[in-house]
Amino acid sequence: MVDLDTVRMRLGSSVVSDVLDGMGLRRQAMDPGIRPLGDDLSAAGTAFTMLMADQYDDAKDTFTLQFKAIDSLGRDDVMVVCSNGSTRAALWGELLSTAATYRGAAGAVIDGLSRDVGLIRKMGFPVFCRGVRPVSSKGRVVAVDYNCAVEVGGVSVHPGDLVVADLDGVVVVPRDAAEEAVQRGLAVVDSEKKTRGELSRGAGLSDVYRKYGTV
Repeated sequence: MVDLDTVRMRLGSSVVSDVLDGMGLRRQAMDPGIRPLGDDLSAAGTAFTMLMADQYDDAKDTFTLQFKAIDSLGRDDVMVVCSNGSTRAALWGELLSTAATYRGAAGAVIDGLSRDVGLIRKMGFPVFCRGVRPVSSKGRVVAVDYNCAVEVGGVSVHPGDLVVADLDGVVVVPRDAAEEAVQRGLAVVDSEKKTRGELSRGAGLSDVYRKYGTV
């Protein structure tokens, strides 16, 4: 079982991405359009997915399934929302962040837009998204499924996958590979510490790379 506290304290998305490359999993980093709402926000947890789609009937109920999904979040879950990059409306806001925080969720990754940025930053809930818009999703975007396989930012995401997100981006570790990836990542961090020390004393990059295998 992955120790999420250790991941949060010691591993970042770049190290995890490098480790996954070495494991032959080279397409696990989401595209660079998905960014944190604040420079100090980071998240690590297990994926809880939701699939959403644009719809065009203003009178249609668009909240019931979405609310059911958010109410189902558990401790250390990261809500990962697939909307195929919809920009019709904000799919996440401060009140959803409040509900997710109460349930112990670790953050949200949205393949679309958010709003209430100031309030979300103030509460410190980690949200990663494609942009910001004040428009409500009511009558515009509807949840069609949750806890299902999705694709977000060019990466396949399944419930229970490990999500590591920070200022460098969002990386998804397949559930079956998570424990090995974390152990490899910790070893890389230890090697990087030694590499950093030698570089700070003037060692050549090639020499250090041959010695520790990391730069």
